[in-house]
Amino acid sequence: MELKNITSYYPEEMPHGHGVQYFQSEEGQDFYESLNLFTKKYKLCIEPDTGIIRSMAKDGVDIYGSWLFDGKKVVFRIPTQGECVAKAKFKKASLMRDATNVIAPLQDAVDLDMATDEEKAELVAWKTYRVLLNRVDIRKAPDIEWSEAPESEKKTGN
Repeated sequence: MELKNITSYYPEEMPHGHGVQYFQSEEGQDFYESLNLFTKKYKLCIEPDTGIIRSMAKDGVDIYGSWLFDGKKVVFRIPTQGECVAKAKFKKASLMRDATNVIAPLQDAVDLDMATDEEKAELVAWKTYRVLLNRVDIRKAPDIEWSEAPESEKKTGN
């Protein structure tokens, strides 16, 4: 089985969720719906113009373009500087959003004079972390040392 000229698309119903990248062939065949029709060990979804693999089934899944089909074999692909910066930008935004979500209720407790000493200390730790995240220069990607998030009872579920 082979799907040709794969392009990404957004189906009306997203059976695998909204965070999944969907692909279809030029004939409209959905990659995920066609998986059971493949007979080879690996199921690859390859961008026709670049050879970048956007999905790989069997030993793992990779929608980030870390692999390339060079016409004969699958090889690891070194991302461009622009791709590294874009990935770092996404990671930074995600970490900032997570930090803000933890900070908000802690700040509320402080503002309402209801915070425990532990909550006050946790708030300082999370705000410090968020400041350090904000200072990350994503242009240095992939050579970025990301700060570790503070331990949080609310974040870890304890």
